[in-house]
Amino acid sequence: MPDDDRFPRYLTAKWRKVLRCLQGRMSAEETTSAVTSAIAATLRDVHGVPELPAIAARMQEAAAGGTVVQSRIPGSAEARRHVPTDVAERAAAGFAAMMRSELALVSPAQADLLLARRVVAGLAYHYGLDRIAPLLAADGVYSTRELQGLFTEILASDQVSTLAKRLLKRPAGEGLRAPARRRVRRPLEELINTPISELL
Repeated sequence: MPDDDRFPRYLTAKWRKVLRCLQGRMSAEETTSAVTSAIAATLRDVHGVPELPAIAARMQEAAAGGTVVQSRIPGSAEARRHVPTDVAERAAAGFAAMMRSELALVSPAQADLLLARRVVAGLAYHYGLDRIAPLLAADGVYSTRELQGLFTEILASDQVSTLAKRLLKRPAGEGLRAPARRRVRRPLEELINTPISELL
């Protein structure tokens, strides 16, 4: 539940498409593609997380140095004004506190990717999924457990992981695009015996 006990109702066009996909119980591939596209659009709109590499470096330093970390990795005044930076600093603090030994063993590139994935997931929840979930639960379309499982599956997908890698190359979000959805070619024999309604 948000701090002020209210759910924000505003959804951008891309997140409304995600809502329609979920309401219509579209395929996991189509829903994942819509979510990835919505996250990419959101990152462009909010100007990404320009300090992401620096936050990841501070995260590794805090973990290696055994620094006691509070709710966020210190060092950025920007976090108070910029939600994505705040999400990144809080995620980094969580990793630094919970994964000290693991962070000491990974390369800076792996730490960057670990943080980028967590930031992408955090922003997906903040700007879309947390706003969509109450609407779907109120309509009785999904149970809370179903929704949580579906969101976890979507955010663990290859498409979202690829988007996190792209964010590292463009941390400010300029020109960031969702990866194209891979279409699986089905064998001709299978297509011949498939009802047309399932192909649409």
